[in-house]
Amino acid sequence: MSRLVILGGGVAGLTAAYRRKSEGETVVLEADPAPGGSVKTAREGGFVVEGGPSTLRTTAAADRLIADLGLASRVVAADPKAPRWIVRGGRPRAVVPGPTGLFNTVFTTAGKLRLLKEPFVPGRPADLEDESVASFFARRFGEEAARYGAGPMVSGVYAGDPDSLSMRSGFPKLWEAEGAAGSVVKGFLRKAKEEKAQRAAAGVPAPPHLRARTLTFDTGLYLLIETLQLRLSERSGCRIETNAAAVSIEGPLAGPGPRWRVRTAGGRSFEADALLSTLDAPPLARLLGDRLPRSGAGLAAMKTSPVTVVALAWPRGPGAPRGFGALVPRGEGIRSLGVLYPSSLFAGRAPADSILTTSFLGGALDPAIAAAPDAEVLAVAREEAKRLHPGLTAPARSWTFRWPAAIPQLPLLHHRTLAAVEEDLRSLPGLVLTGGWRDGIAMGARIERAEALGNAL
Repeated sequence: MSRLVILGGGVAGLTAAYRRKSEGETVVLEADPAPGGSVKTAREGGFVVEGGPSTLRTTAAADRLIADLGLASRVVAADPKAPRWIVRGGRPRAVVPGPTGLFNTVFTTAGKLRLLKEPFVPGRPADLEDESVASFFARRFGEEAARYGAGPMVSGVYAGDPDSLSMRSGFPKLWEAEGAAGSVVKGFLRKAKEEKAQRAAAGVPAPPHLRARTLTFDTGLYLLIETLQLRLSERSGCRIETNAAAVSIEGPLAGPGPRWRVRTAGGRSFEADALLSTLDAPPLARLLGDRLPRSGAGLAAMKTSPVTVVALAWPRGPGAPRGFGALVPRGEGIRSLGVLYPSSLFAGRAPADSILTTSFLGGALDPAIAAAPDAEVLAVAREEAKRLHPGLTAPARSWTFRWPAAIPQLPLLHHRTLAAVEEDLRSLPGLVLTGGWRDGIAMGARIERAEALGNAL
C-alpha cells in the first residue's frame, strides 16, 4: 500500500484522487480554506452566480465523471444553437453555430471569401517552429479572422494577447492539422479519413460519436466539487487537508521509505510514495528549485493573466440579452473581455423577474482594471453591459470575484519548456505534474487528464 499526496484541491486534484485505482492512502493538500480551485459558485436570493468558470464543455471523461458521481439528473444543458456574439463597430453581432454562421455580419464579404481560401494557402515553412495565434490566423485565414476571430477567442479562453500567445501550445490541434496536410481544413479531413481506414483495416467499428455539451448543474458548477469532496470523505484512507499550502518539497528521498516529503505553511509534513502536483508553473518552479535544471527557468518565468469577474443582476425586461454571450475584440473601446448571459443560457440562474450578466475584466492586455477598486470595476462592467444592450436599466445587485493569477499565458516556444520538463522528470521518480500550463485550461481537459493520471497512480 502506498501513499499518494496531491498538491491542489481543484477539479483536477479531486478528480485524480477520485479516479485513483491503486490501494493506499490519498491526501489532497489545498492551500485555500475550501477545495475547488477556480470553481466558485454563489447561491443567494434565488441567484446562482459563477465566480470562476461559467460552463463545463464536456469530454468523454467529464461525461463519465458526471455519471459515476450520480449527477446526470442535476445537469442543466445549454441550447447548442444559442447564438454567440462578437462585437464589431460597437455592437454585438450574432455568430450561429453551423454552416449558417457564414451569413453572420461579423466578417465582411471579403473576409468570408478569405476564410474559404484557407485550403489553398501554402503551408508554413518547414523551419517555422512556432508562431503567435494572431500570426497563424492572419496567415491561414486572413487579417479579419485574426482580429475578429482569433482575438476574441484568445480573450475568451486565455484572457491573453493573441500577438504573444503560442499557437503551437495554445491550440495544438489546429497547429498539428496544418503541419499534417499544409492546411487546417485538409488536415482535419485527412485525419478523419485515416482513422476511418485504420478502423476498417482492423475490423473495428466506429466509436460512438461524442456530442460535447455545454452545461452546468442546477445549483452551479461547485456542485461537482461538493460531490467529489463527499465521495472522497466516504472513502477509507482518503482525506482533504485545507489551509495546507506547500512551502517546501523534499526529495527524491534516499532509502527504502517514502520518496517525497511536503511541508506546509502550518508546520505539518506529509510523506508520499507518489507526489502529484496540479500547481501553477511559477510556484512549482520555486518549490522544486534546482531539481528542474532544464525546465525551471521557463516555468518560473511563465506569466499569468489577472481576471476580475463581475456578475450583475438586472430587472427582466424587453432588452434582456439572449444567447451565450458577447466577446470583445481589442480596439472596440470596451475594456470588458466579454460579457456572458448565464440566465439566458441556463434555466434557474435567477428569479423570474431578473436576469444575470457576467463581465470579465483584465487579462494580459489590461491588467490594471483587474486590480482596480470594486467601485471602478463595477462601474465599467455596468456601463459596458448597458452600452452593448441599451434596453438594460439599472442592476439591483452585484458580485465581484478576483483572480490575480487566473490563466497561464503560454509563450512562444513553450513546447521547448514542456520537453525540458519531460527530461527533468526522468530523474525525479514518483513525481507527476499536471496543470493548465501543461495539459489544457478548460475544465473538460483538466478532468480528462486527471482521470488518466488517477487510473495510472
